[in-house]
Amino acid sequence: MTRIFQFGLAIEAFLNIIGATPFVLYPEWCLSFAVAADSKSGGSRVPSSSALLWQLYGVLVLALTVPTVLCIPNSEAVAEKRRITFQTLIAGEVFLEGVLLSHIFQPADSGFTSTSLILSAIFLLPALSWHTFAVYVKPDLMKADGGLPTKSTKKNL
Repeated sequence: MTRIFQFGLAIEAFLNIIGATPFVLYPEWCLSFAVAADSKSGGSRVPSSSALLWQLYGVLVLALTVPTVLCIPNSEAVAEKRRITFQTLIAGEVFLEGVLLSHIFQPADSGFTSTSLILSAIFLLPALSWHTFAVYVKPDLMKADGGLPTKSTKKNL
């Protein structure tokens, strides 16, 4: 079962890198699809401050990918490392969902289209579900196969 979990971690890391790289390199282009049209001019221009914040978000996604990658190989205490990493990701995803949901009901205040807010909230759900399932429903998935000792198994010996 660990191989499947490791494969899932590798896929998640790959998707994070592929998804966040354009955020960092081309923030205006990424946001151009999400920014609401200006009521006065009818056009949509991505503010420089929004582009900078989008780049920072991309950098944070890439930074949070590092612990995910480090949890791929089996090692001592890997279950604890994976649990902490996933709990951190769950916390961030729950807070992001909360912010997005609050703006979905008042999109004019956000500067984004309703569609982009809804899609952002929807696209976070698979990751949130996966992390929550692995930590709280099936925590045995995170354990190392092959008899590698973890801190919790050492204490029981």
